[in-house]
Amino acid sequence: GVEGAAVDTLIGDALAKLKAGKVPAELQLDVLDAAAKRPGLKGALAAIEAGLDAKDPIARWRVCLSGGNVEEGKKIFLERAEVSCVRCHKANGEGGEVGPELTGLIKKQDRAYVLQSIVHPNAAIAAGFENVLVTLKNDTTYAGVIKSDTDTELEINSPEDGLMKLKKSDIKTREKGLSGMPEGFADQLSRQDLRNLVEFIASLK
Repeated sequence: GVEGAAVDTLIGDALAKLKAGKVPAELQLDVLDAAAKRPGLKGALAAIEAGLDAKDPIARWRVCLSGGNVEEGKKIFLERAEVSCVRCHKANGEGGEVGPELTGLIKKQDRAYVLQSIVHPNAAIAAGFENVLVTLKNDTTYAGVIKSDTDTELEINSPEDGLMKLKKSDIKTREKGLSGMPEGFADQLSRQDLRNLVEFIASLK
């Protein structure tokens, strides 16, 4: 018991510092993970979770924004079957075409955008990858990614029908489709995994 109590006190102190904003960003997740292994700190952890901003869609994951390991992140990107990132995304020239190229993304967007795109892929969909569902006046429907959108014509790339040019005058309704990236990756990956993935994507200059 003595050792256990001492460890609880140590980690409890670190948690209190974290709550006060005194733990460096890249160590916050490690403190939370250490605390999660200590039954005696359940209450303190719950208090921190309860204090998160309910309006912030990535509040629970902000501790993943820094401190990750690039090599571990690369492994997840290339090898982790549950999320198979590389199937749809290119990183440094290797990977699929379905999703946006990730190399250089960090020059245009910040880490919070990267993280949000993984945990809530429908919140902000990258330009050139918006899906649309179009119903024509003759009731045919097409779904695909918008390639161009002018005053008279909508061009979409449909997985079933290839590249299609639709006259605006023939369109009855159009609805925004979902991101091609499934929701739920946050359930497939631990916060450590997510942090490593963010670090890897941020390293793709």
